[in-house]
Amino acid sequence: MPNSHSGPPSPPDAASPCRESTLVEELRVERHRGVSLVDQIVAKLEQLVDSAVLRAGTKTPSVRELARLLEVSTFTVAEAYEVLVSRRVLISRPGSGYFVTSRAGQLSTLSDMPPKAMEAAADSWLPVLVWDQNPDLLPVGSGVLPPEWCSESMILQGVRQAIKMPAERLVGYGHPLGFPRLRQLLARELTERFCAVSPDQIILTNGVSHGLDLIVRSLLKAGDTVLVEDPGYFNLHSLLRSHGVNMVGVPRTQEGLDVDQLAVLAATHRPKAMFVNTVLQNPLSTTLSPAHAYRVIALAEQYDLLIIEDDIFRDLASPSDPSMTSLDGLNRVICVGGFSKTIAPSLRTGYIACPMRLVHELVSVKMASGLTTSELNERYIMEVMSDPGLRRYIDRLRMRLANEREQFLTVLADVGMTALATPRGGLFVSAGWNAEPSDRFNTELISAAGLEAGIALARGELFSLKPVLESVWFRFNVAYCNSPQLHAFLCDVSQRMRSL
Repeated sequence: MPNSHSGPPSPPDAASPCRESTLVEELRVERHRGVSLVDQIVAKLEQLVDSAVLRAGTKTPSVRELARLLEVSTFTVAEAYEVLVSRRVLISRPGSGYFVTSRAGQLSTLSDMPPKAMEAAADSWLPVLVWDQNPDLLPVGSGVLPPEWCSESMILQGVRQAIKMPAERLVGYGHPLGFPRLRQLLARELTERFCAVSPDQIILTNGVSHGLDLIVRSLLKAGDTVLVEDPGYFNLHSLLRSHGVNMVGVPRTQEGLDVDQLAVLAATHRPKAMFVNTVLQNPLSTTLSPAHAYRVIALAEQYDLLIIEDDIFRDLASPSDPSMTSLDGLNRVICVGGFSKTIAPSLRTGYIACPMRLVHELVSVKMASGLTTSELNERYIMEVMSDPGLRRYIDRLRMRLANEREQFLTVLADVGMTALATPRGGLFVSAGWNAEPSDRFNTELISAAGLEAGIALARGELFSLKPVLESVWFRFNVAYCNSPQLHAFLCDVSQRMRSL
C-alpha cells in the first residue's frame, strides 16, 4: 500500500544523470559564433522552456554544475541565470537553486485551440491578429510604416535629448494633462493650422486609441447611440461594442460621407456623437470635400451632437484639406491626434484637443483609469517635433507613399482587382474583386491562402459593421505592396476566381 505520508512527488530535475548528456547536447555553446556565451545559454534555455522540454517546476542544474557540464566559467552561467530570472523564465529560491517558473512554457495561441474553439474565436481574434508582427510574414495589412522608412537619425537625436530629462522628473507622475512643453508646442501648431487653442485644452494620451477610450468612458454610457463611418476604423468599433454603445453606420464612399443619409440617420436615431476621419480615412484613404465637412458641422448643430474627429492622418494630408476642428473652433468638435503614422508607433503618445468645458471630466477619467502618461515619451515627441528636419521628412514620406500607391494601383488593374475608392493620399488602398462572397471564394479562404504564402492580409469584414460583405475586399498598406511575392499571389487568386 502506498505511504500516505510520503508527500507530493518532487519536480523533475534537469540535472539528473539520465538527462545530463541530453542537456549538455541541447545547451552546447560555440565559442567562435560571434555571439556571447551568456546569450547562447539564455537563448537555448528559453527554447527548452518554450517547447516544454523543461516543464514548469523543473529544477535546473546549479551554477557550478552547469558550468562544469558546458566547460564555461561559473560567472558566465550565473549571468545567464540572472538574465532568465529577469525575464521571468526562471525563479531563484535561495538555498534551493533555480526553477522553471509556473507561467513559462504555458502560453497558448489561437492555433493551439481545438478546431471548434478556434472557429468560434476567429472573429473576436481578427482585430488582434492584425497587430501580429510575425517577421516571417509580409504585413500588407499593417497600419504603420516599415521601420526602414523611418528617419533613424531623427529618432536617435530625439532619444538623446529626451534622456537628458532631470532625474527628479523620472520619479514623479508628471502633470495630469501631460508634459506642459509638448502641450504648448501642440497648442501653437493647432492654432496655426486650425483655430485658437490653449495648452489647457490639450490632454496628452497613450496614443489615439487611448484618447478615443477616454472620450467614450467620459461622455457616453451603455445604451447611447453614436454614428460611425462604414467602413471605418475597426479598433473604434471594438471599443464602442465593449462599452455597450449602439453604433449606426453612415456609408463612406468614393465621394466621402453620404451626408444625405447622415441627415436621415441623425433625425431618426438622435445620436449623442459622431466619429469621423475627415482626411485620409481608414480604410479608404479618402478625404471629405469642404462642402461635406460644412454639412456635417451644420447637422451637428441642428441635432446637438458631438463630433469626434480622429485626425491621426493629418500630417500626411494636403494642407488645404478641410478640418472639422477648424470649421467648428472646438465648440462641439473634439480632435484626437497622434504620431504613430509618421514618427514612432511604439512610444504611444497622442493628444485630445477639446472644448474647455470637457477638460475636467476627461482628465478625471484619465487619472482614474491609468494616472498620468509617460513624460519621457512626451519629451521625445517634443524633441522630434522641434527638429527642423521633420517637415522635410514628412514631405518625403508623402512623395514616397504617392509613388508606391500609383505603382500598386497599376498592379491591381493588371491582376483584375478594383479599388473601392481612389485614395487622396496616406497609407491605404482598399481593393478587391467584383464578386459576391461564396463558400468557394471569400476573404477567409483568401486570408488563409495568404498566410500559407507568407502574406498577412487585413480582411474587409474587419472594417465593416455588416456581418456579411457584398464583395470580397482587403485593406492594403501601400508601403509593403511593391512585392513580387504579393503580386504573384493576387494574380493567382484572380485566376482561381475566374475558374470558378
